Amino acid sequence: MALAQPAAERPADIGAVLLTPGELAAKLNVPPSWIREKTRARGRTRDKDPLPVVRLGKYVRFRWNDIETWLARQGA
Repeated sequence: MALAQPAAERPADIGAVLLTPGELAAKLNVPPSWIREKTRARGRTRDKDPLPVVRLGKYVRFRWNDIETWLARQGA
């Protein structure tokens, strides 16, 4: 039986959890290479509405709430 997480350790909003590029690719059912291309500088400059990303030094992460909003704008 799994133990419940204490309230202090649970995120208040699951959409605020940061996703890795691999996790986002799995949720969107796209290859990780598509995510990498959309987060590169040339991908961001080509797109009128780039994929929203959180940069943590050399790492990139994604907020699911931001991605859902972006998807809605894309007509998905």
